[in-house]
Amino acid sequence: MKVKKINLSDEATVLWNYYNPSMPFFVGIIGSSDCLSSNDKDYFVERNNSQITAIEYVRKGSGTLEINGKTFRVNEGDVFFVKKNSSHRYYPDKNNLWIKDWIVIDGELSRKMLDWYLPKDVYVQHFNAEYMFSGMRDLLKSYSDNIEEFIKYATLLFCSFIVDLNASLTRNENGVSYQVKNIIDYSSHQNLSIKDIADKLHYSVNYVIRSFKKDLGMTPARYYLKRKIDLAQMYLRTSDETVSEISDKLNFIDQHYFANAFKRETGLTPSRYRAKFRN
Repeated sequence: MKVKKINLSDEATVLWNYYNPSMPFFVGIIGSSDCLSSNDKDYFVERNNSQITAIEYVRKGSGTLEINGKTFRVNEGDVFFVKKNSSHRYYPDKNNLWIKDWIVIDGELSRKMLDWYLPKDVYVQHFNAEYMFSGMRDLLKSYSDNIEEFIKYATLLFCSFIVDLNASLTRNENGVSYQVKNIIDYSSHQNLSIKDIADKLHYSVNYVIRSFKKDLGMTPARYYLKRKIDLAQMYLRTSDETVSEISDKLNFIDQHYFANAFKRETGLTPSRYRAKFRN
């Protein structure tokens, strides 16, 4: 099976020629994206009413996932899911380009496993998925001339991965970092302080900062700002609101502070970002 270059950053082994709709589980593509080595700052994937289900693991870098009207930060060590029939787009940070592994899957079993073991609104989870992707590649090498055997063992590996991921979610759902992230994700339009969050959860500020940085690789304040900038990018692309209106909507101190913060994160002013996207 040959590895195909799909675009500037993607390499993949495509298995769709072996697809049988009666199979309960099937791996259609196994691939990787190395935006860092190729310096691919324009990497961008968008699907409306997607006909595929993909699981992606970020080994290095960070980026953004927009799916079904929600926006999520994706960091090193995160797994993210784009399910069939979802509308989504995802892209790396231009100043922190990602390297990621991914598989495209199909079959009734894959859909049932994802529905049964993943909460409805969970699209991103911090989880070491290296073993699943390296295992898939090893299986492909071992059974490159026997697709039935490959699918049999790939099915077992996938099911084990989803069960492990579910266990990780259960362990982490009450953890302080998960709670802080959840508060920020759903309150990004508001004025939040770390003290407010710490008081709400009955932890000290230092403990909140230390735990969050350990689990997510950045401080809560840094994550909060990135979350606001992600939302600002979405508004600049999809609305006709002025820069000032977006600044006010996201509760920045003033438009000048918003513009400076936006440029630090994206390399462009809000106005230039909107113009470049629309052009």
